[in-house]
Formats: sequence, structure tokens, C-alpha cells
Amino acid sequence: MVAAPELAPASVFPSSRRRRSVAFLGTALLLLTACSDQSEPAPTPEPEPTGLIAGVERNAPLHSVDPAKVAQARNLPDTYPGSSASADGSEATVTLRGGEPGEDYRHGSVGLSLESTDLADPRMNRDNADLVTVLDSLHEPTLRFGGNSTDRRFFFTASDEPIPKDWPLNEGEEITKVTPEDLKRVAKLAQRTNSSVIISANLARYHPDRAGELARHAKEAFGDRLVGIMVGNEPNGFYQGKTNDLTIKSEDWDQETYAKQLTAYAKAIHERVPNLRIVAPGAYSADWWNAAADAPGTDPMAMAVHQYPLSECGSQWEHQEPTVANAVDPATRDNIDRLVGQAAEDAADHTMPLWITETSLSACSGSNEITETLVAAVHQAEYSMRVQEHGVERVAAHSSLASCEGGAPMSVLCSNGTLANPGEAFSVRANGLALALIASIPQGNMVETSTSTDNLTSFAVEHGNDTVSVVLTDYRNPASGKDRTTTVNLPFAVDYATQSQLRGPSWTSKYPVAGLFEDHSNASNSPNPSSSATGGPSASGAAASSAPDYPADPDVALSVERALKPAPSNAASVDGYGLPITPVGERPRVGGVKAGSKTVDVALPAGSTTVLTLKKTQPSRSPKESQ
Repeated sequence: MVAAPELAPASVFPSSRRRRSVAFLGTALLLLTACSDQSEPAPTPEPEPTGLIAGVERNAPLHSVDPAKVAQARNLPDTYPGSSASADGSEATVTLRGGEPGEDYRHGSVGLSLESTDLADPRMNRDNADLVTVLDSLHEPTLRFGGNSTDRRFFFTASDEPIPKDWPLNEGEEITKVTPEDLKRVAKLAQRTNSSVIISANLARYHPDRAGELARHAKEAFGDRLVGIMVGNEPNGFYQGKTNDLTIKSEDWDQETYAKQLTAYAKAIHERVPNLRIVAPGAYSADWWNAAADAPGTDPMAMAVHQYPLSECGSQWEHQEPTVANAVDPATRDNIDRLVGQAAEDAADHTMPLWITETSLSACSGSNEITETLVAAVHQAEYSMRVQEHGVERVAAHSSLASCEGGAPMSVLCSNGTLANPGEAFSVRANGLALALIASIPQGNMVETSTSTDNLTSFAVEHGNDTVSVVLTDYRNPASGKDRTTTVNLPFAVDYATQSQLRGPSWTSKYPVAGLFEDHSNASNSPNPSSSATGGPSASGAAASSAPDYPADPDVALSVERALKPAPSNAASVDGYGLPITPVGERPRVGGVKAGSKTVDVALPAGSTTVLTLKKTQPSRSPKESQ
């Protein structure tokens, strides 16, 4: 296990010096007051701050607070702990190439995929504080509604029709009715969080006109936030054998039949909403996504691909089993490149954008050794960069609104309560923190990079404002690997570098979502302003131990108090905390970086994803240029 780097005591941090200065000033003011006319009535004292951040109410939801204020209250040090390179020299190298910038990288590139039936969930509303916080952390994300429920249990009606009684359902399943009022409710959430939306139409229950009405009402509700409508979900999986629970078509279902039906749906949709982008097929097979691309009458269209690199869905290949060993194996990344690279070529041949509308490290029912863990989070961060280098415009991690207890184990987010009675409060898991870390990277253009070893990957984004982001993922075992000095070779000189880091003590470390749902109505649960459990910066602020009790909202898990409480030492986290991710401008600097150098040496922990922000050195201007 890698020991957490030691931090300087809170008293040596600049914020502590500021507090001492304020205390001195306060003492001086008291002395002056004592010498004044005692007959004057004492001024009414200002009310004490109600929370750990001045001017912010106690237990305020995170979305209502500037993330920079939260970062400052965490008492971040100037230099990132443990980032300084070893004096023993470089053990690995990363090289950024010069030349023309590559693929676009933008906000909204990462997002969430949810089930179509989730549109009917009343928790999907603009007043759900935790959902607003999660979506805000993804910076203008894509919200895709689809999944297996689309063709099996999703029934849209604009005229209050009764739920069909002749659909085949598996035991325990029920049909969910979605109405225009549901779309309007979700649209308010999308507007508040500046999210783009993809809606899916039921293809298995063939009804093009119903899809057209869904498109019309979705356009009315979401406006320009509606970026496309998917026709069905994974049609290549409609027939999986007579005894498979997911089979919803007969064995004669094929690509030709699918293409004809896709054309009919596109016609009905475009009659109501001209030029609305058709998104298809949401498949994991090249034959099916090319069948969709070749279907007549579907322009404009986005090619939609799904990928679960380590699926549990009956794979007979050992290298696809959902294990830690396979998750970190370079062969898994090669397989990702192979599928996504082929899809990118096919999308380019058809002159259409490529979207990955559903993905995760593992799929199908049940938990396994990689669900909810650091290794899944590191994969999610690295995957989000990898596919964008291939030209993928949008990538949505499949998620669920179900409870953490009993719900989908690979979901980015989950709620409190139980599977039968889920609650209003939500949290992200470790892979959700990974998405938020990547989403914090400003938009720009991808830059070509290379590494000296296959257990280290790198990606870079040029932002056009004299900064460059570099994402480094170290695939060594965090339980046994030591920090590795890594040299980043640059085609430009830098003034300094800052960093933020996803890490944990073992590949199976998890982010402790359950702790966010515990009762936090009393001061004993408030962060300790003088300690840190993870080696990350300690929280600061008012002395919570002497503060009166302030009942917390039981429906809000992602509050300021929770954000200032460090994660346990055995947990996966970003910089020792959960949400919010520290904004780029507030991040500590990498130790030992020399201004004007064309190299950055940084110590990378095993089993981590690190985002460096490099500030370029500006060449000195001549006196004539300065005039």
C-alpha cells in the first residue's frame, strides 16, 4: 500500500495566516471600542455565519455554491502533496507532439445514459438538489434516455391512452407510461443544468406515428436542447434465443427488416420535426450500425455505438471477464481502439458524427470484483479521453436512478432508500467522480502524445489560451506500486503546472456513498477543520464542534458540509474528496517545476488518473512590440 503523503499543518497554509490577521484586527477593534464613549448603545452584532463557508447557509446544496469557494474552504496547499519528482531521475516519459491540433474536445462530451422509463420518475425535476449538483459537475452534459426499457417497458402517449395489456413481460416487470407532462418536467431540469438531451422511441412495438408524436412533444418541451431521437435500443439484441429474457423479436429479425423500419420511423419523425437528427442504431456490431447508416431517408443522422469492454453477457472469452487484471490489461485498451476506430471510419465514410450513447466497463446483471471500484473509475476517465481522440463527439455512461442498495452496480449515480422505495437524495460513485474530473477540462483540441511504457497512457488538450491539459493514467497496482517519476516532454516552455488526481489505496477501493446518506443533522458529523483522512488538504472554516445543531435536509446528500469532509483513507476519491471537483484555477501546483523549462517532472501514484494543467511561458516582447 502506498503511504499517503504528509501535509504541512494547517497553520502554515496561507489561509491560516489570513485567519490570524483577521483575529489580530478583531482584537484591535475591540480595544478601540473599549475606549469609546460607554454611554452609546452597543451596535447590534452581525449574525454569525450559518455554515462552514461565510455567507453560505449550513447544509446548503452544492449546486448553490461556487465550487471555488468550496475548494478554498478545503484549505488546499500551494503545492500538491507528493507531486514533486524523485531525485533518482525519470522512470517514464510522456511526449507531446507539435503540429496541427487534432479532434475537437468540448464541454458536453461526457454525459449520462438513463433508461427511457426514467422520464416518468418524478425525481427527475429541477428542484432535486443532488441531481442538479451531479449534472452541473459534468459541465453541459448529454442526457440520453434509452436502454433496454425502451423497447420492452416504455409506452409514450400524448392522449392518456391506457397502458397496453398484451406486451410480453418478464416476471416482476411492468410497463411505464410517459406523457408530454413528463417531458416538460425533465426539460426544466435540462434547462437548469444546461444539458443536451437524446430521447428514444420504442421500435419493438412498431408504431412510427407514435414515435413522430414523441418527437413533436419532445421538441416542444426541450427546444434546441433536443439533439436527437434514437429509434430503438440495440436492435442487434432483439433476438437472443427463444429462452433469453431480452428476446423481443422472432428469429427472422434481421438488418434488412430493421433498416426498412428505421426509414419509416425517420419519415414519421421528420414529418413532425423536420431535420431532427436520427440517432441509430445504438448497437455493438458494425453490421448493424452500417445498416442504419445506409437506410434511406434518415438524414441527418448520428451513428450511435455501444461498448462494454468487459461484459458479463455470456462472453466465453477469458480476456473479456470483468476482472481487475483484464481492466488494466493493455489488450483491453487495444480492443476499445479496434471497435471505436472501426466505428469512426464507418461514420466518416457516411459523413455523420459518431456518438457512444451507452457505455461502462462492465454490463449485465449482478456485481463483480470491478463494480463501484477505483479500477472502474480510472477506466471511465481514460475511456472518456480515448474515444474522443478517435473523434467521438458524445459519450454517455449508462446509469440508473435506482437505489445504491440493490440498484445497478456499475451506475455512475444512485439514490438513498431501497430498490422498492428509492429516496430523493443522490450521490455519484467513483466512476461518477471520474466523469466529473474529465468534464472539468476546458474545451479545445486534442494534441498527439506518446508514452514510453504500456502501463501509462496520455492525452492532451490545447485550449488556445496559453494552457494545455494533460491526462495521465497509471495502470500499475496501487497496493504495491511506488510513486513513479514521470517526465512530460513539451514543444513549448511552461511557467508552472497544476494538478488534480483520481486515486485510492487499492484497485478495489470504492467511494463511500453510504456515508453521504447518513444522518447529518448535528455538528458531530461536520468536517473536522484540523485533520484530513486521506492525505489530501484539510477542510477549514468555522469550528463545527461548538456550533448549534442545524437539521440537514434528508433529501440532500451533496451538501457543503459533506463536500468539506475528506474521504476515508481506504476510499477512492479525487484529491481526497468527492464533489465538487476543484476548479482548474484553484488547483495546487506540481512541485519542482522550473519556469521556462520544456519538461515537467511529476511523481505519479500507481493506479491513478492525473489531470495536469500546463501554463505556457509567454515570450518576452521587444520594446517596439510593447509600444
